[in-house]
Amino acid sequence: MSRTKKNKPGAKAQAVQAAVAPAAAAPAAESTEAKPAGGAKKGKLIRPRGKRGGVKHKKGGARAQQADVQNSALKEARKVKAKTTTADGQDHTDDTKAAPVPPAEHAEKIAKFHTLLKQLEQAKTAEEKDEIQAGLDSLGGLAQYQAWSLTGSAKAGQTPTSKWCMEALATVYQHGRDQPKFRVLDVGAITGTAYTKYRWVDATSIDLHPQGDNVLKYSFFDFPVPTAEAETYNMVALSLVINFVGDVRKRGEMLRHVHKYLPTSADVPGFCFLVLPLSCLTNSRYMNQSHLRSILDSLGFSVLKQSDSAKLSRWLLQRKPLAERREAAAKNENAAPGAGDEWDGTVFKKRELNPGKHRNNFAIVVDPKPE
Repeated sequence: MSRTKKNKPGAKAQAVQAAVAPAAAAPAAESTEAKPAGGAKKGKLIRPRGKRGGVKHKKGGARAQQADVQNSALKEARKVKAKTTTADGQDHTDDTKAAPVPPAEHAEKIAKFHTLLKQLEQAKTAEEKDEIQAGLDSLGGLAQYQAWSLTGSAKAGQTPTSKWCMEALATVYQHGRDQPKFRVLDVGAITGTAYTKYRWVDATSIDLHPQGDNVLKYSFFDFPVPTAEAETYNMVALSLVINFVGDVRKRGEMLRHVHKYLPTSADVPGFCFLVLPLSCLTNSRYMNQSHLRSILDSLGFSVLKQSDSAKLSRWLLQRKPLAERREAAAKNENAAPGAGDEWDGTVFKKRELNPGKHRNNFAIVVDPKPE
């Protein structure tokens, strides 16, 4: 037998190999389909026939989708805090925790009262003044004005000005426990409860129309002047008082009159707490903060603390030492008659500082001579 013929498989062997070959090739084919070669190109993805996506193929079309969007927006709106629309067309968030505002009727009446006071200042003849005063009396006078102020302040949840005063005072003055109580003359006190929570304070409250049992009925100019050092007051509070005085000259006299109630001893400081409506300083033709500081300096007061809130301007003042006040009066070459310990003689007339059609006429005049 030749060598070539010996290595060649027989017919039976060829049949076995033919049967085994397809079985061995099957796993290789499966592996190739599961992991195609990196360079092999994928076949085209064929979407199965049926309902297609998109708005135009959706049931109901674009209108249905718009309705879905509106419903979704409605659900989101329900999650947002409710809003109320006022008569002025503005939206205001409904917040039950917000401080309530005074009723409109109170604000309207107070505004009318202020308008009449403004007209009273501008009146030239006695007949005009009597007519305007009759209008004030028809509204209830000062007593009714104070009642409106009390109602409005309480409902608005405003912080008492006395709290600011005591906090400001604590930064510049420390009252010892072994000292007598800190005496306060509260002018225009209305109810007389401003300083009751401070145990170290002994407050004497006066008002033209008292609204409390512990308030004495007095005008500041008529209240007895202390005749002994023990009767003096450590502080005089003029909270929203000066702006109510119709006579611009009396406003200056009221500030000067404060000196008569403060201690005369150089070792005991004397304070004054002054509160004005903010508009008296920011929207007046005849007054601003700089001008008020000049007036206070001329009247012998130093400004220790000053702060403005949304509607009020608050001032904590301290009387200057007697020697300093006398020196200022002596150096003033243009001092008017009447200059002395309570005033350096500088005259402050009613002159326009801030021109404007819609400004108010609040002013403070310091001048012993009639205009």
